[in-house]
Amino acid sequence: MSVFRRFLGRGRIRRSRERLAENPTPRNYASLAQELARIGNTQEVQRVCAEGLATFPGNVYLSRLASRACRLEREKRLGELKAEIREAPRPALYQEMCSILLESGDLNRGEDIACDWYEARRDNEALFYLARIHLQRFYSDRGRAAGRQALESLEASIRQMPDDSRPLHAKLELLMKVGAHRDAHATAARLLQIEPGAPALEGRFRTLVTRLDHSPTLEQAFVNVERTGQLADESALGSEAEPMKKVAVQPLLRELVRAEDIHAALYVRGSTVLVQGPKGAEAERIARAVHKILLTSRSAGRRFGLGQVFQVQLEGDFGLLSIAPGEQDAGAIWSKGALGSDREGALLGMTGLASGAPLDVRETA
Repeated sequence: MSVFRRFLGRGRIRRSRERLAENPTPRNYASLAQELARIGNTQEVQRVCAEGLATFPGNVYLSRLASRACRLEREKRLGELKAEIREAPRPALYQEMCSILLESGDLNRGEDIACDWYEARRDNEALFYLARIHLQRFYSDRGRAAGRQALESLEASIRQMPDDSRPLHAKLELLMKVGAHRDAHATAARLLQIEPGAPALEGRFRTLVTRLDHSPTLEQAFVNVERTGQLADESALGSEAEPMKKVAVQPLLRELVRAEDIHAALYVRGSTVLVQGPKGAEAERIARAVHKILLTSRSAGRRFGLGQVFQVQLEGDFGLLSIAPGEQDAGAIWSKGALGSDREGALLGMTGLASGAPLDVRETA
């Protein structure tokens, strides 16, 4: 950033601070956070958003700004680590990179880094991180193929790290979560040889003994999870568990397209694209277009080492298409002109709806 631009940015920040001091509203907190973001001060953005959220809990716009600042900070650190690895690779750099990607749920990039780590260093810790990534993918996906891959990765890690109990603990957790109690019992017994007398482990072992007669095979357990979409420990809670709240997306999209200058509002999660506004073939065309733009932009970011995509805007005779990609989902608005702060906040608020909640696509009155 040029000295002149930085000077102008500081003036805008000072005025934003003054407005906030005079009138502490969510809009003024967000305005200050945006000015700080323009000069790249993501740590201060997070501090301002945290202060604003303490005063106005649950404000969607401030929450999304804080989240985006956190993601920018994370991408900055990932870029630094990538540069250090190119210059002088060492296990600690790979490990920190894998940890960041695993924690953020960016499993594809995490898998690539773990594979590069193992190929470069033949470090067994890389195998364990790869197994953790495959485990996380299974817990999100619930498919039997993902479950088999996670188990195979854990077995490879156990073979290479026979004296390390972490892969065995992860395997035990997986087997208990899918309800393969007989296999879990054998794994717990093996763990007790490494950690004799561990109270929590002995308690699990005794619990598993009582479940041996009703244990499905491992393959049956994976099939059950795939069919029901529930892990065994989730379904076992039955009616006592509070049902997971579903995300009702359609009312949010419908509210957006009531405005005359909004042509379409979309929500993307995986291969599912929900559209409000256009109908029939037109809705299908824009859904395909937005989905392709998301895939292309994310792929380009990975290919050219640009990091994660945070915002996409396309402007032309058709109007303005604004897309806000999240880590698991994305929102999009097709408008005649600029969105304005309120609609931009609504767009940002759409991202992150996928976090841990099943998607409710039903039409509601």
